[in-house]
Amino acid sequence: MDHRLLLVFIIVFSAVHCEDTTKPANTTATDNTTTEKNEKNETVATVAPKLPSLCTVCNCTGDMVNCTDRNLIGHFEDFEWRNTSVMSFMGNLLIHVTPFPKVVINKLVLQGNQITKIDDAAFMKLINLTELDLSHNNLTAANLQPDAFQGGFSPTAYEPLANLTVLRLAYNSLYSLHQDLFEHMSNLKVLDLSHNLFTQIDIRTTLAITSVQKLEELNLSYCGLKSLPDTQFYNVRNLKKLNLSGNRLNTPPAALGEAESLEYLYLDENPIQIINKSHSFPNMSKLKELSLCCMPHLTVVGEGAFSGLAALEHLRIESCPKLETIDEYALATRTKESEQPEWPPLKKLDLSDNALRYLPVHLVGASWDNLEELDLMNNKWSCDCDNQYLIGTLLPKYGKKLMGDDVNTLTCSAPTEHAGKNLSSLAHRKLRCLDVYGAKPEKDATILVGVLIGLILAVPVCLTLFVLWRRGFFFCGNQGPASFSRAFYKRATNDEDI
Repeated sequence: MDHRLLLVFIIVFSAVHCEDTTKPANTTATDNTTTEKNEKNETVATVAPKLPSLCTVCNCTGDMVNCTDRNLIGHFEDFEWRNTSVMSFMGNLLIHVTPFPKVVINKLVLQGNQITKIDDAAFMKLINLTELDLSHNNLTAANLQPDAFQGGFSPTAYEPLANLTVLRLAYNSLYSLHQDLFEHMSNLKVLDLSHNLFTQIDIRTTLAITSVQKLEELNLSYCGLKSLPDTQFYNVRNLKKLNLSGNRLNTPPAALGEAESLEYLYLDENPIQIINKSHSFPNMSKLKELSLCCMPHLTVVGEGAFSGLAALEHLRIESCPKLETIDEYALATRTKESEQPEWPPLKKLDLSDNALRYLPVHLVGASWDNLEELDLMNNKWSCDCDNQYLIGTLLPKYGKKLMGDDVNTLTCSAPTEHAGKNLSSLAHRKLRCLDVYGAKPEKDATILVGVLIGLILAVPVCLTLFVLWRRGFFFCGNQGPASFSRAFYKRATNDEDI
């Protein structure tokens, strides 16, 4: 029995010892596994990409965050944004504009991207947004909708983007506008629609523009417009600045007469040919500045062309290569109350780079001394008696004040004896008048001198010949008076009656 108990004891002890020996090995293996997992996790954490901060990608200086030309295709995370005065995403690859976070941005520039979609209420959370630039994108009438400009939300309706005063939509593919496009912009003052595809202003576009009742500046340049609806500015009572340059207008639009507050008008690069009493500007009693530059077809500025512009202060007609004359009463207004015409209070007159030959004496009435600037450069001035006032009075008296040193570079194009001379050099000369029928005596001087010499020589020669003839020097031999008489005698024939 003792041997059996001893054998059992040994077996149990061996089993317990083996179990104790195995535990540390398993523990070590488990620890190794845990360590490997931790190392892998640390490796993964190190390799995982970390989103860069806003100012790491963009240039943050002062009150501006400049993200221009960074090849961005989307927005930053909401927590990355920062308050700033100006934020520019110009020249990136943005296609889809998603809602911006709640952050202060006064001016947001999204110009020069490929934007075709703007989410509803994309700008609703932006604080104090006053200017939004969406020019140079791919916006069309279909993908530019009013809800994109929703403002804050009240229990009853969306509030407007109250601080937005400037919206730029130039260089897109707009041929029409949604009639309610600006319903969330109650304080919009500046609207740029230039370089779009309108070609004509349809009723929806007219309703959209006229709904902006506080609009002060409108740019419709280079849109291919041939005309404007007569009611285009009927409800836009605060419009002060209008740019219609680069369109296809043949006459000054009659619709301008409804823009009763208009002060600045630009019609450069339009194919207008004639501006006169029949094709004049409508009455615009507050217009101060008018620009008619680079008009290749303009040939006539006749009487009454600008008679409805009683407050005009700055007139610019330059780079019109076919414009040779301006009527003396182009600016004058004739009223029933006054027998004498009235002129606007002009201060700046630019007539450079045309083909003008004469400057009318009364073009600005008696207000030449009220002018502050005058530009007459690069024209075809004729230095004859019809320009006596310009050359002999206006330039000597006001030239230096109005033109500075440029007054000494004005030259004559005609007549031939003065071609190339400085106008100022002829100030004290009495200029001759050109022949009514276009004759040019300066070219006929040789002929005239020859004729005169011929006459001087011909008279005594003819007298001498006459005297010699009377004395009979033209008959052969000795001839007396009887012979002279017989020279004229005619013998009668036999058949004649005696």
